[in-house]
Amino acid sequence: MGAAPKILIADDSPLVLRMLEKMLQGAGFAVVTARDGLEAIEKAFAEDVQLVVLDVMMPRMNGYQACRLLKTEPATKSLPIIILTSKDQAGDRFWGLETGADYYVTKDAEPQKILELVKKVAALQEQSGRSGSAEPRAGVDILSRVNDLLDRKLFEATILSEIGRVARSIVRFDESFTSVMAVIARVVDFAAGAMAFVEEEDLEVFLLLQRPTAPHVVEEMKARLLETIARDRVGAPFAKVQARLFAPGGATPGVEETVLGGFAAFPVSTSGRLTGLLAMGGRAVSRIGSDTDALLVQAANQAHIVLENSRLFERVRNLSIRDGLTDLYNHRHTIDLIANECGRVGRYEGGVSLAMIDVDNFKKVNDEHGHQAGDSILRDVARIVKDTLRTVDSVGRYGGEEFAVILPHTTHEQGLQTAERIRAAIEGHSFRVGPRVLQITVSIGVAAYPSKEVDSPGALIREADKALYRAKQAGRNRVA
Repeated sequence: MGAAPKILIADDSPLVLRMLEKMLQGAGFAVVTARDGLEAIEKAFAEDVQLVVLDVMMPRMNGYQACRLLKTEPATKSLPIIILTSKDQAGDRFWGLETGADYYVTKDAEPQKILELVKKVAALQEQSGRSGSAEPRAGVDILSRVNDLLDRKLFEATILSEIGRVARSIVRFDESFTSVMAVIARVVDFAAGAMAFVEEEDLEVFLLLQRPTAPHVVEEMKARLLETIARDRVGAPFAKVQARLFAPGGATPGVEETVLGGFAAFPVSTSGRLTGLLAMGGRAVSRIGSDTDALLVQAANQAHIVLENSRLFERVRNLSIRDGLTDLYNHRHTIDLIANECGRVGRYEGGVSLAMIDVDNFKKVNDEHGHQAGDSILRDVARIVKDTLRTVDSVGRYGGEEFAVILPHTTHEQGLQTAERIRAAIEGHSFRVGPRVLQITVSIGVAAYPSKEVDSPGALIREADKALYRAKQAGRNRVA
């Protein structure tokens, strides 16, 4: 005959402890008792127990805390645990199972119900071959492990909370992405980190470099990421793959990274389908332990939710502020940008110039070549203007064939120089309309704020329009 299964019961009530002990001994179980959570953990390691029953409310360490620690220790994580409590609230049941408990029973349940559950769990243990080991488990410094566990859980909660805070405090996707990756860098000091968004036919990847990194290392990082996605994804190849590289000016200086060192990827799935991926590369990545790995799985899911919401918000926002034909800012948003830039002048040194651009003889283009040709030319003009500008400049479709270029920290003279570059670039471009090549020119009027005639955003627009009219009257294809 084999030895009777040994059950550990922890409860600070001598009456409850004695009642459960007698009931289980009467059913043929060997019983070990403890009066608090710390004693329960010590005996779980010292005794060859097959099942643990923990009361919630106990001194020194409660049942939830004891359960969490037992479930995080390799030697005891497979021990089945029953949480026994006088509470029967939804929150208590949730927290009991969240700590890793396998079962949750209230003390007001019939004793027979508790006994049947213990018999069932013990039978399952025996069937699975986990009926106990011949040698006692190695001891553990309980207080040290409790402190480590509490510190770890606080760190994990702080990291996940910081990722969530990004969603509440930052709107623009670029800022959200760099902020989220900065939080993740507190967990692993990666050299390159990426977040991928997997859609039905499209893949979008955002890659952040924390340190100077050789181009071939960046390419290896991309290749490893794409390999992981291809392995985990089901379906046809992507119709479109986009990648953006972020190398913030505040990146940590140092010797250039010439090898990837290590690579780790944490997939994000929704309803069984791959929807995202957090990836990291660098020397520190090769040293990720199991605890960190578990945290990064949670961080990947949290980061994906935050950044996907930011992407969707930016898409919706862009629909409301962008012109559908040229993808430039629309008229309403352009007016707002002009007002905002004029407002900045009051807070910072330097002025703002506005260049109003009009495509010459555009009606003739539409009449002779059709509106589709006219639309194609407007798109090309928009692209040329954007390519000529600085990153701090903005351009909007003001209306019809007219565009507005906002030039922060730019004097009137500097504005005229920028306008001339735009005019020359358009004049020198060959616009293709089907088999034909057209030469297109523009007239541009420039005004600056603040100046003698300009003391408000409205006045800035008015004076730029007047200058545009003068350029038209002077023969077109010129700047005024």
